Amino acid sequence: MTPVPLDDPIAPIAPLRRIAHRASAAGVSRRVFSAGVLSSALAASLTACGGGGSAAASASDPTAPAVRGGTATLVLSLEANGFDPAAVNPTGITYGTRMAAVFDALLYTDQRTGEVHAQLAESLTTPDGGTTWVLKLRPGVLFSDGTTLDADAVRFNWARAADPGVRSPQFRIAKDLRLAVTDPATLTVTLPAPNPHFDGVVARSLAFVGSPKAIAADPAGFAANPVGAGPFVLASWTRGSQMTFERNPRYWQPERPHLDRLVVKTAPDERQQVDTVASGGADLLLASAATQAGAARDAGLAVAEAVMAGGFMVVFNTTRAPFDDVRARQAFAAALDTSDLVRTVYGRDTPGAKGLFPAGTPYAAPDAGQPGQDRARAQALLDELAAAGKPLKFTFTTLNSPASRKTAEYIQSRLLTLENAQMDVRAVDGPGYQSGVVVNRDFQASMFSVSFADPEPALAELLRSGGAANLGAWSDAEADRALDEARTAVDPAARGAAYARVQRIVAEQVPVWTYLNACSATAYRKQVTGVTMFGDACLLPDRLGRTG
Repeated sequence: MTPVPLDDPIAPIAPLRRIAHRASAAGVSRRVFSAGVLSSALAASLTACGGGGSAAASASDPTAPAVRGGTATLVLSLEANGFDPAAVNPTGITYGTRMAAVFDALLYTDQRTGEVHAQLAESLTTPDGGTTWVLKLRPGVLFSDGTTLDADAVRFNWARAADPGVRSPQFRIAKDLRLAVTDPATLTVTLPAPNPHFDGVVARSLAFVGSPKAIAADPAGFAANPVGAGPFVLASWTRGSQMTFERNPRYWQPERPHLDRLVVKTAPDERQQVDTVASGGADLLLASAATQAGAARDAGLAVAEAVMAGGFMVVFNTTRAPFDDVRARQAFAAALDTSDLVRTVYGRDTPGAKGLFPAGTPYAAPDAGQPGQDRARAQALLDELAAAGKPLKFTFTTLNSPASRKTAEYIQSRLLTLENAQMDVRAVDGPGYQSGVVVNRDFQASMFSVSFADPEPALAELLRSGGAANLGAWSDAEADRALDEARTAVDPAARGAAYARVQRIVAEQVPVWTYLNACSATAYRKQVTGVTMFGDACLLPDRLGRTG
């Protein structure tokens, strides 16, 4: 087998954040400056998530030549529901790599720089500052069923996400888009309001496109029998155990993927994942917590990582008692110490979160962190609620994984040391969480995680009224205004001021409570190369390979 250089010129990919406003000279300078500021801030945050040396020092050479062929085995915490692009959180750690294996991506966001890059698309540009966007597709791209990935295929997928009957997590993003197929390779998108960062929205939420022919033939069965234009096809799926992906002979890049086969195994325990990779039972794992990245480094694995904004959090359903009362949310937050939670649950001295934006990440406002533990205030609020006939009594819904259960039990143990507080724990599996919490919003308080390099669109999806990821249905008019200002701003200072306002409102209103900031990381054995991360701790499978 002949080694293939990983920086081969098969598909030159330019960062869209540097070309998106080429039609406007003023727009070019603003977006390049914004991307530069973001890149500089991210570079400052690229220290090792779990402590120790720098991320660069801990990772083996990601551009080492890959031999053609072989198998790589990836281990993830949770099983997936399926592969329907309109039915899942597309770039989260559970789905992103699996989806990219089958569908590839129109665009993707480099988690280290925050820049948006083209993949299946050639470009996504705006001639008018963000209201109209023109998507150009690469010629000759085929789905694995032999049909063409053209502009009408993209239109079909995005229109399907906008269909309320599909109940897509992307519905609120897609529903107001006006889509026009200009020619087979061109889709013109008109937004209801200008968004100079819409390329990031596409990369995060609308990047995966399925075969319209296959979807139309079996809409209900497509999730289990997906057809995409990615580097692999789904060959087998043993539910709750593993998925096997085989090389797609119709893949648009003839020299990729490097691998013949990608296997994805499910193992819910983070320590077990690290031990499995370290012992050779798998080749790599994905981590979104600094604690796991640190454990992987301690085990001698290479770790490619970046500190991200966002992280692991508790989300409160503000449409139901008791968390429809802000005092209940404030009492919950004041009762707990994030660093003690991390130390107790994970057994590491990684600092707990002080808000959605850790120090050193773009747009972190040092005066707007979430309040720390104040048990006296927590008890006073609980007493006030009880006197009003609204004692803090609720069920906490958690994923049925060791770390998630331990986190829920830690929270329960601390709250129960206070008077007028009662919490029960309900553990569910991944599909149960997706349907119960994410889709049906049937919870009082639950776990959630979101991470991002650039806040748009993730922060608006999480916090804006009606946002796709606003599971708790929180609504605040001033926060909405600030998020809208940040969305339309191209000047970094203006964006920063708007996001600082959002952080202050969140600190006061507590729609979410962040306890561990995100660390997007891949831990891998030295025989693995081509580790390229995007989204929320996801891999681009076409780049993965083995050195021997």
